[in-house]
Amino acid sequence: MYILTKIENKLINRINEILHEFKDYEQPFINNNGDIIIKNKLIKRTNKKTSILTNIFKEIIKNDVKKNRV
Repeated sequence: MYILTKIENKLINRINEILHEFKDYEQPFINNNGDIIIKNKLIKRTNKKTSILTNIFKEIIKNDVKKNRV
């Protein structure tokens, strides 16, 4: 197990202060090798809304392409 030093704790705290302004990142942590890891937050989207919108745009594009070929 990796034990944090005072300097590393200060660094993690400062990174937390900076990341507090950005909502897209999780809290940083230090792995067993001593590397600082900052992960992106996963934003779940509903597939139903995006698939309906995607299908609408596909139909519009499909119809436009047919008209332009004539």
